[in-house]
Amino acid sequence: MSFLDYLCEVTEVKPLDDYKLRVTCSDGATGIFDMEKYLDHGEFRALREPGMFKSVRIVAGAPTWSNGMDIAPERVRSDMVVA
Repeated sequence: MSFLDYLCEVTEVKPLDDYKLRVTCSDGATGIFDMEKYLDHGEFRALREPGMFKSVRIVAGAPTWSNGMDIAPERVRSDMVVA
């Protein structure tokens, strides 16, 4: 599959322990997306604070945190472990 095959929106998101997100996408796929590898880069570092990480919600189909940081739903869909 190519990256374009994963064009979708995240419709549900729940923060889990160890900087993981349980997600559901508009194509019906559900799974776990691991944010750990992103948290040493740029503005994502702020998400290491547990309260900030748990503030995740969906804005325009993307997981978004209270500081305005978001991650592309296509990245979430392509890299999540389907459960």
